[in-house]
Amino acid sequence: MSAAEAAAAPGADTGAPSGGVLVGIDLVGIQRFIYEGRRLLDAIGRATLVADLTDTAGPHVAPLLAEVPRQHRAVLRDAGGALYIAFTDPHRATAHARAFTGRYTRRLRDISDRLTPVTAHLPYGRAGRPETQAEALRLLPAALQSARARPAPGHLPVQGLGVTATCDITGRPAELLDHTRDRGPVRERAARDIVTARMRARQWHDANSRAWLHGIAPPAGAQRLELPTDVDHLGREIGDVSRLAVVHLDFNGLGDLLKRHHRAVEESGGDVAASMRTVSADIARLTEGLARALIRSVAAAIGTPGGLGEPAIEGRGAGGRLRPRSARGTVYVPVRPVVVAGDDLTVICDARLAWSATRFALDWLDADPAALPADDPRTAMARRAGTPPWTRRLDSGRTTGVPSAGVGIAVQPVGAPLSVGYDICAALCEEAKAHRKRSADRLDDHVVAWSQDFDDPARVVARLREAGRAAADGGPGRTALPMTGTGFQTFLRDYLDPAAPGSLRAAGPSEQRSWLLSRLAPLLADGRDPAAELERRSDLGLPVELPEPFARDRLLDALALLDLHLDVSLTHLAPPEGPE
Repeated sequence: MSAAEAAAAPGADTGAPSGGVLVGIDLVGIQRFIYEGRRLLDAIGRATLVADLTDTAGPHVAPLLAEVPRQHRAVLRDAGGALYIAFTDPHRATAHARAFTGRYTRRLRDISDRLTPVTAHLPYGRAGRPETQAEALRLLPAALQSARARPAPGHLPVQGLGVTATCDITGRPAELLDHTRDRGPVRERAARDIVTARMRARQWHDANSRAWLHGIAPPAGAQRLELPTDVDHLGREIGDVSRLAVVHLDFNGLGDLLKRHHRAVEESGGDVAASMRTVSADIARLTEGLARALIRSVAAAIGTPGGLGEPAIEGRGAGGRLRPRSARGTVYVPVRPVVVAGDDLTVICDARLAWSATRFALDWLDADPAALPADDPRTAMARRAGTPPWTRRLDSGRTTGVPSAGVGIAVQPVGAPLSVGYDICAALCEEAKAHRKRSADRLDDHVVAWSQDFDDPARVVARLREAGRAAADGGPGRTALPMTGTGFQTFLRDYLDPAAPGSLRAAGPSEQRSWLLSRLAPLLADGRDPAAELERRSDLGLPVELPEPFARDRLLDALALLDLHLDVSLTHLAPPEGPE
């Protein structure tokens, strides 16, 4: 819709002031769009494109906003695939809202037809409408939810179009040949948004890779550290494990917390719009800070143990050593954020690092607010500890304003579609968050669930629920998942830390590995009493040592990780001061 058409539309400018208009835009199909391809670079580029589409200082939104005088517009939210803008010119608010929405959706359609914009306009300030902008902002999520149920004809699938060439990546119609990849004379046929995403991914990589690793010295013999742009650089190791993990972290109950915060600010007479925008920015800064901290902690763990000159991450269990990909003086850090948006963080890493990385993330979020410097990305939220509804009590007795998190971990083969891994870990995250809500004792804690099954997400979750059901004798089931954050930390320490007495990796039990996996694990999985097997082994004079107290569900969870989890002590490494 052009500006002229918008101005001529009914009700655009009929003389009487119309008050303001609040415009809400929500992008639907983000995850399908991001993970449609198999390549890591495609996913990174598409995630960056989504961030650009809601960045009011970015190339897509800024030119559209510039057409409206600054004093007659206010950006209330611009993150996580959502855009809320108030147009406040008393005579032209409706025209401005319609022109902006028309041009924005047209631009979105030009970039990709895989993203669907859901839009809602809420006028305010006149009789029969919300009286204030704050009231309109409170009603906007419901209006967007209603609009989501009524898709516009222009965004419905179109059948019967003739296709002369298909995209080699997605199977959709191809629009051009991709000349950005060095593949000799053979060029990949691709949809336009694939090439656009790859170009944007390379720009993002060049701008952020070195910045996020600034101040960390490469291991001896290497020239530089770099974030990987190919999944083969994450979890493939010749003669060893070739699995990667997709880890999804999402803050618990954030929608409810924001509603309660909105109500509290409104009742106190504060500036609701400004307060909500500040909180959203603080949460986005927290998420990005966690991604950066995780990358830096893994990068700092890369060294050259034993003076052999081969870059490696040393740990306990799973062979004791992870050798990251290195080529021509570049060492690739085996962890990579894909989505860093709003309260969502999706990370892809070598599968052996997933549990150590998750432990680090939960510890990082639960840091003591009093010990954080003013410029730390956690500080703004952590210092809301005394301001309801953000107060969260930790097991240590301290309080923080940082919300608890739900985490899903999905293990998949290298080269398998990332979309499947993401769907599994997102489903596990939702299952973990639902588990948290079932008990008031868990509401202030993090919660974690994982699976090594590579299957339909619904079947993965169904198997997890079935395994978690109590045994026929009323005892525990075959898994303790989902676990609270506290339970997760205790589980890793008691069952898989070699320094813990009775751990499966302690000096005694580690010598029982073959028996544990070949005899005891199947017996426990079948729900049988292990007493006879333990007695038989004892009669043979063989060692019988298991973690105490005996717990079938946790023991089975630990045995499944015995050959996969590399216990690495990741530590927070603050970015150095000075230019990056």
